[in-house]
Amino acid sequence: MRELTNIGAALDVMSMQWLNDNAPELAEALEREVQLGATPPEVRRYVMQQTQRLELALRCEQAARAMGSEQEG
Repeated sequence: MRELTNIGAALDVMSMQWLNDNAPELAEALEREVQLGATPPEVRRYVMQQTQRLELALRCEQAARAMGSEQEG
């Protein structure tokens, strides 16, 4: 299956924007953890363990990926 990286990157940014708009405290905490080296899968697992909310965990994973891309670029 072909990777649709442009769409994936846009979805990641969309999740980051959603968190900034709807859960700014979580977005700030997520950004700090990514700066400290947290990986997107680690973020997803942690949020899932703490909240049992799969949609939120996946959104946080996507946002962490976007944040990591910003740091690299």
